[in-house]
Amino acid sequence: MDEVFEPLRWRDLDYFGHVYHGEYLTLLDEARGSWLGGAAGGPGLRDPETYVVARVEIDFVSSLTREDRGVHIGFVVERVGRTSLTLRETMRGGDGREVARVRSVIVLWDRVAAGSRPFDDDERARVEALVAS
Repeated sequence: MDEVFEPLRWRDLDYFGHVYHGEYLTLLDEARGSWLGGAAGGPGLRDPETYVVARVEIDFVSSLTREDRGVHIGFVVERVGRTSLTLRETMRGGDGREVARVRSVIVLWDRVAAGSRPFDDDERARVEALVAS
């Protein structure tokens, strides 16, 4: 599983020092963009920040807190479509415990055409090489 580390920021925390549940989406999005761009073994898409989230499921397993200082987010490619990826994403606290299990579907986006775009041949080959068996 490829993994990206995202440090926690003051704004991620609630009054009790826990990461607010809505911030999990922001942390996931930031890590996903880095991973799609090639960080930590990701596929290196030509425009890694240009996608839309079509679906996201989160199972919260454990609290992420100020003491964790950051979150490790792992990525596994489950499925490659014509314009989309289904990802299994795992969030782990500073001590390695699982804090959330996530499944997301992202769709590559063409800003000019304002619609989905297919993987080019090079991108498809790199992404398909990452599909979990």
